Amino acid sequence: MSQIIEEPEADTAPSPVAPVVPVRGRRAVRITAVVAFVGVLVALVGMVLLTRPLRTPTQDCGTPISFLTGGRQNVFVDPKSPPKGVTTAEAQANNDEPCQERAFNRALPAGMLVIGGTFTALVAMVVEAALRFRYSRSTIMEPWQTPPEAPSP
Repeated sequence: MSQIIEEPEADTAPSPVAPVVPVRGRRAVRITAVVAFVGVLVALVGMVLLTRPLRTPTQDCGTPISFLTGGRQNVFVDPKSPPKGVTTAEAQANNDEPCQERAFNRALPAGMLVIGGTFTALVAMVVEAALRFRYSRSTIMEPWQTPPEAPSP
């Protein structure tokens, strides 16, 4: 036994479609995301600069951050009797700018990049959270904020 089920005929008239309204604040949220991404990249560049190794003609300094935080000492060389394989000019260059100065000269801008990039990313994150909260709150509250329609006579 087979039964035939009749389906109701579909309305062929197209239903009216409301125009697509762009979401408020989308551009601002995108901008804050890009600013946060750039901040993270700047902080990463600073970290790379902090971890690049240093060396003088007579001393392997290591990385700037490890040299400065580890309390390592500079190695000075007598330019009149330099060690084997080191010229007088290299010994003088080592004494003029030892590891501590070289490490500080690299660590200061790198540290500023890390701190600045991290701060920028955190501020962008807070601004984005505030924007998202504000715009989601305004879309939730919108039905209650519109005045009721006046009854027709």
